[in-house]
Amino acid sequence: MMRKAAAWVGGAALVAQQTLLVLLAAVVLLAALPGRALALDPIVVSPDEERIEITARGEYYDSRGDSLQVETAPAADGMTGRISVTAKTPGTNPNWIVFALSNPTDKPIERWLTAERYTVIGSGAVWPDLDARRIEAVTPSIGYIPERIKSDRADIFRITLEPGQTITYVAELSSDRFARIFLWKTLEYELASRDRLLFNGIMLGLTGLLAIFLTAIFAANHKAIFPSAALVAWCVLAYLCVDFGFFHKLFQLRPEDNAVYRAASESAVAASLVIFLSVFLRIALWHGLIRMLFTVWIIAQLTLVAVAVIDPRLASTFARMSFLIIGAVGGGFTMFLAFRGQDRALSLIPTWILFLIWIFGAAMVLSGRLSGDITVSALVAGLVLILILIGFTVTQFAFRSLEPLYGTAPSELQLRALAVDGAGSAVWEWNARRGEVKVSPLIEAALGLSQGELSTKVDDFIKHLHPSDRDRFQLILGTMQERSWAKIRTDFRMRHADNSYRWFELEAASVPNADARALRCVGLMRDITDAKRSHERLLHDAVHDSLTGLPNRELMLDRLGVAVMRAKSKEGAAPCILFIDIDKFKSVNVSFGLVVGDSLLLTVARRLQSHLGAQDTLARVGGDQFAILLVGEHTPQDLAALAERVRRSLRAPIKIAGQEIVLTGSLGIAVYDGGEASPHDLYKEAEIAMYRAKRGGADRIEIFRPEMRADRDDRVALESDMRKALAKNQIRVLYQPIIYLPTEELAGFEALVRWEHPKRGLMNPVDFVPLAEESDLIVRLGSYVLLRAAHEAARWQRELPREEDPLFVSVNVSSRQIFRQNLIQEIRHILGRNIVPKGSLRLEITESLVMENPEQATEILEYLRGAGAELALDDFGTGYSSLAYLQRFPFDTIKIDRALVQSNNGTGEGPGSTIVRSIVALGHELGKKVVAEGVETPDDVGFLRSIGCQYAQGFYYGEPMSDRDVLQLLKMVRTAENKLRPRGFFRAKTKGKAKTQKPRTKTPARARAAARPNGALPPPN
Repeated sequence: MMRKAAAWVGGAALVAQQTLLVLLAAVVLLAALPGRALALDPIVVSPDEERIEITARGEYYDSRGDSLQVETAPAADGMTGRISVTAKTPGTNPNWIVFALSNPTDKPIERWLTAERYTVIGSGAVWPDLDARRIEAVTPSIGYIPERIKSDRADIFRITLEPGQTITYVAELSSDRFARIFLWKTLEYELASRDRLLFNGIMLGLTGLLAIFLTAIFAANHKAIFPSAALVAWCVLAYLCVDFGFFHKLFQLRPEDNAVYRAASESAVAASLVIFLSVFLRIALWHGLIRMLFTVWIIAQLTLVAVAVIDPRLASTFARMSFLIIGAVGGGFTMFLAFRGQDRALSLIPTWILFLIWIFGAAMVLSGRLSGDITVSALVAGLVLILILIGFTVTQFAFRSLEPLYGTAPSELQLRALAVDGAGSAVWEWNARRGEVKVSPLIEAALGLSQGELSTKVDDFIKHLHPSDRDRFQLILGTMQERSWAKIRTDFRMRHADNSYRWFELEAASVPNADARALRCVGLMRDITDAKRSHERLLHDAVHDSLTGLPNRELMLDRLGVAVMRAKSKEGAAPCILFIDIDKFKSVNVSFGLVVGDSLLLTVARRLQSHLGAQDTLARVGGDQFAILLVGEHTPQDLAALAERVRRSLRAPIKIAGQEIVLTGSLGIAVYDGGEASPHDLYKEAEIAMYRAKRGGADRIEIFRPEMRADRDDRVALESDMRKALAKNQIRVLYQPIIYLPTEELAGFEALVRWEHPKRGLMNPVDFVPLAEESDLIVRLGSYVLLRAAHEAARWQRELPREEDPLFVSVNVSSRQIFRQNLIQEIRHILGRNIVPKGSLRLEITESLVMENPEQATEILEYLRGAGAELALDDFGTGYSSLAYLQRFPFDTIKIDRALVQSNNGTGEGPGSTIVRSIVALGHELGKKVVAEGVETPDDVGFLRSIGCQYAQGFYYGEPMSDRDVLQLLKMVRTAENKLRPRGFFRAKTKGKAKTQKPRTKTPARARAAARPNGALPPPN
């Protein structure tokens, strides 16, 4: 039983295996059989029909082998047959198109079967269909095989239909792409080809003409936009030559390679557009990253041209996609730059809008959504129109000397042109051969002349020059003609239309030329009238006094030197010097102010000038000092009489400000006797005689005598001792306390300078500061006091630290210091080295000092304040107090002069009380601190506290003390601050401290005179 079952199973498996083999054989056999098709409906060919599209009415067969079996269309008798077509090239497995044609007429009909080798319609953007053969062979069901007509642009076969005949045609396709096949009337196809050739010729002519024009204009104007636009034109011309089928005919190339040429030309057009966009929009001037991206982009586009040789369809794919990227990126950059105002971007907007429309239309045609012969012509015409707009856009920049520079950096030539215009210069040209001069209209406009009046012959040009400059100018031109190369650098005056003269500067050089006779010189002219006048004013101010207009000390010494030289050569009389000093003129300034003082000086100058001879000189050699140089013959009696007249003229009352003011002068006379080594010695002798007269009493005259040289020696010796004292630190700095009135707490100190002379004892500043100011010692002395004061202030912070309102030190600054250039660096260095808190160093500057030059003083004070020092206006109320300048000056503190404080008698009813109240109120309104000097009685303290004055200093709170005494005082204050102390503690301690150090035996007035001669560095008398 088991054996039967096994045999049955084996038999069944054998039957199944045989059945499967039979089925596989059947499948293979069916696959090997040629394709079959039903009979087609014939296409009726009318004699009047010009063109019939076959692909819309035929049958398309995919490749199933090298042969195709087709049933023919029904003939006139209704019979059908079967034809078998074998591929022309075995093994290619071609595709086929089958169609049937019927001739219902009684006459034979001849038609051309055409298939364009390339059409842009439906060719695609990705892996596009390029130039290729479309139909390999056409086989009819009956009759002769159609004849192939030779053509480079299409596959053309001649088909003849006999009367009443129906023929089935099988067309073997050369490629797997869908082919558009048309049946044309022979004449109509020829006419259509001619029309297309005419259109192609017009497009080629326009493109070629524009390419030549853009190339030629670059030869006249070397701007990079022209070769970049010409490159686009030449690339478009190459593309059209390929598209129109002219390229291979021009260069004797094979038409089978048109796919390579087409892909290469499309890539070239895309690359040229990127290059044009980069050059025209000046991408090279942008950020480095953008410039690098554009460079890589251009290289990639140029690489596609080479890729076209290897794989045309790949290159064409990337080239056609590039147009979309170019349109988007170019449009974005153009709009961005247009919004920034770039002129080039604004002019490119219409062109780029048309380019974007053209890209959209090309995409529709490539995808097959737009068809028809008119679409192909429209694309070509649109491309040429875009090229024309590009040429028009770049041409408008052809002959501009300067383009607007919005959003971009100017070129080197543009920068030079802008620099010449900005400097107000004008071009000047001289042609030696013609003897002509050409000048820019700018100069003619500056002189009020008509245009072209200065562009004339050299002789006529020279007539416009100042008579003193004509010979020199002619000599310069004549010298240049004798050289092959030379430069001109000169200035001259030219007459204005109103008969005034203006100064001009000329800088020119000859143009290199092989012919020396054809010398040309080109340069720039510039109006320097204002600079010349400023220079003349500076020269005048350098040797003249700014107030009186008289010669200053330097010009006086120069003229004295000339007079001494003439006297030594026996050509002139012995010169004589009268040195005049106004007695107590500083008190006049303090009492009446600077305005009245200046008016008095002007009056004195006019009176002194009335005593001068024709060759004499009057000079202002100091603030209140004058000198008269006499160079004529004068006997001793004449000199004595002249000096007496001068003295009496000074004593005459001067009516000013509603009152009479009487001035006196001390006169010193020195006569040249040949013994002086230099003119400066004669001047010094007159000065020594003047000081001898001043020491003898006011309103005196002294004649220099040889024994007076000892006075001069004393001043020299004193100056030498001062230098040694500074080197050996013999200059002492004392400190007078400054109190905060509301709480009577110690606020700071004022630094006062004293000189411990080894022979003369303790000297006040009034005895040695004027001498220091006449030499360079005042700068060293000021730096010494600043450094010592800042060093002590740093010690005070460590001894009595305060987080708020630290102890400060006030230091007076002289005029030689404040107008010194490196004072600001010195202040920064001192504050930084001693590490003192902000506000610990105050610089006291007198009111008269800042009013000498308010503008410069304001600038310097701002710098000093920025360096970290506070500023105090000293002696306010005693001079010319300008409220307008007080508001402008960056002072933190106002110091009321001691004379005003003491004039109120401590009762608040004195003559100065109203002024003190006004100054305190003014200081509060301006947000400035107020310090009162000269406080000596409790009544003074009560009055100042009642009007709101914040700070006070004077003998009532303590005399000037040494640095050791200051440290001891600070220790006492620190100890007291740790306890609850009553009001007025500091006054009792400082007065007690002052008494233990030095009993007060002087009267308050004498004590004030000895303690504070206006600070460390008072202004000279």
